[in-house]
Amino acid sequence: MRTAVAEKISDLSRSGRALAIALGVLIAAVPLAYSPLAPNSLKWAILGLLTPLLLCFWLWGERPPSFRPLPKLVVPFLALILVSQLSLLQAMNLYYGLQQVTHLVVLFLLYLIVAQTFSRPEQQARLVRYQLLTLLGVSVLSLLGCLMPGAHAAHSSAETLFRLFGNTNYGAAYLLTVIPLGLALTLAASERWERGLWGTTLFLSTVLLTLSMVRGAWVSIGIGLLVLGWVFYWPDRGLRALRSPRALARLGPVVLGGSAILLASALWPWCTPDSTAFGARVASVFDLQTGSLQVRLAMWQGALRLIRDHLWTGVGIGNFALAFVPYRSAVIYQNPGMQVEHPHNELLNGVAELGPLGLLAFVWLFLSVVQVGWRLARRADARREIVAGVLGGLAAAFAYTNLFYVLHVPASAMSVAILLGMLEGMDRGVTQDEKRVPIRPALLLPILVVMGLLSYHYFLRPVGGEIHYWLAEKDFKEKRVEAGLRHLERSLAWNPYAHVTRYRLAAVLFELARYPETIEAAEAVLRAHPKLEVAYGLMGSVYLILQDRDKAEEIFRQAIALNPNYPHALNNLGILAADNGRIAEAEGLFLRAKEILGRTAMSPYVNLGNIYEMTGRASDAVQMYEMAVSIKPEFGANWYALARLRVQSGDPGGVSVALAHAIALDPGWRAKAAQDAAFQALRQSDPQVRRLLQD
Repeated sequence: MRTAVAEKISDLSRSGRALAIALGVLIAAVPLAYSPLAPNSLKWAILGLLTPLLLCFWLWGERPPSFRPLPKLVVPFLALILVSQLSLLQAMNLYYGLQQVTHLVVLFLLYLIVAQTFSRPEQQARLVRYQLLTLLGVSVLSLLGCLMPGAHAAHSSAETLFRLFGNTNYGAAYLLTVIPLGLALTLAASERWERGLWGTTLFLSTVLLTLSMVRGAWVSIGIGLLVLGWVFYWPDRGLRALRSPRALARLGPVVLGGSAILLASALWPWCTPDSTAFGARVASVFDLQTGSLQVRLAMWQGALRLIRDHLWTGVGIGNFALAFVPYRSAVIYQNPGMQVEHPHNELLNGVAELGPLGLLAFVWLFLSVVQVGWRLARRADARREIVAGVLGGLAAAFAYTNLFYVLHVPASAMSVAILLGMLEGMDRGVTQDEKRVPIRPALLLPILVVMGLLSYHYFLRPVGGEIHYWLAEKDFKEKRVEAGLRHLERSLAWNPYAHVTRYRLAAVLFELARYPETIEAAEAVLRAHPKLEVAYGLMGSVYLILQDRDKAEEIFRQAIALNPNYPHALNNLGILAADNGRIAEAEGLFLRAKEILGRTAMSPYVNLGNIYEMTGRASDAVQMYEMAVSIKPEFGANWYALARLRVQSGDPGGVSVALAHAIALDPGWRAKAAQDAAFQALRQSDPQVRRLLQD
């Protein structure tokens, strides 16, 4: 009997070790999900595949999970999930909503598992070490990639390392959630080797965060470190404890951090050769006119208008990008590289998708976190350095959600869930006197079956679709168009709701002049994303080519009805109006397109130049074409038109320069200019023009 009991205890401890190892693997895999080189669904799949494994170890581990004592954050977290499910009634695309709900459920399970595991003191130390050793590995590998030859050569191993581990907005989100733990353990370390190890981690990660070039991260980490310092020193009457000799010895990490910033400034030209100078970048933090900040302000303004128009219901979880199209402003179109899948502000995103109930759930969860943190900060039996590090990381993440975004990046969401679990675990760990009511694994079996089905449909199928999408892009890059089309079709077979894949298919068919198939593919895009104005733009362009001008105008007007700022539709409606003799209307449409696009596109300037030339306003036409060639100097037709217009406007002095540019780009313009009546007088009187046409 005694032997059987001993074997059972041994098996249970093995399952406990297996859970700890599995958690360590998940923590080590978190930075991989930050990679901008991997598909988004594949990043979520890291969480979706590892969490069920953790769940199995958790349910059958050495200490079964319990209903009571009830974790303090469970109820607001469940309220958020419930509101998310209710919001699906308003979703334009139910698939995207269900996918986001599944992500929330998996994050909730991860939080619960960490909370249960972290309630044991021996596991607290182990999981924190996992976090910091992963941070050390990330920092070493990324900085190694930065310093390797060819660090900025496309697709090189050095470039992959540098971008994979930290030198991105996503990497900054990881660093600022974990760095406070590194600082807290450095401050609390009693052994010299501990101070050396955690100090090295803090030093390298601070260098990497500084090199991330993310202004919002620099501000957010400052907020997180302030919270850390307040919690760590609060029992000693706040920052006045710094005056004590013992506290003065703890100022070493401050010197370490300052040295890291100095090293980062020295490495700046090496690791970020295409960026502005380090001092200019730091100064730009406080410059409200920077382009990225202007785009974020435009996103926030658009999100507020979206919230106003859907005040009581929201637009459905996961459906922000689909509903935001009518709210895109000129600033967003002038920065096409900016992501518009979310408003770069998690609070605004939550309210826009979930409505006022979502706001209440978010506030409830936030206040619960503050309450648990405040209680732990005042308890003498909680490890102060871990409490301070976790709260500092959560504070930095919360600040970052309002400057950039966190929870929409899979790895950021994983980091936040882990930190919330750590906080909850410490709170559960100091309330062991409450009666435990264990969870029976049999009660959770139906839930596990449902989770398995959801994981297949909302994790594995999107991953399969994205893998084929990436293979298609590789084929297109290597000019294997038909192979790429086959991969796109397979991608849609795996994930038929992916409007991005459907639009890519339509765009490729358009390039191949397979116009009936393009229209069919664009209509399929609109079934998945009814407000995607670029799909209307593609269809309108097809009808223009097919000479069905009435249908083209109808399609472009539908696009404008969705989004009055869509420049492609404005330009084409202007062309149609000009062809029909509605010159004033055409000019107004081109002016609107020019105002929206600014100096990012030449087409409105060329169209206005043509209108002004038609109406005899040669001087105004010259100004438009001068702007067009400054934006796209590689278009010989624009240089040729500019040369002709300078003759018409009575300014022959710059004709030869413009004509020389056109001929340099395409010698065919020489023969055309030799026969063009506009240059007849200059062929006789201007030796430079005569020489150009004779060469």
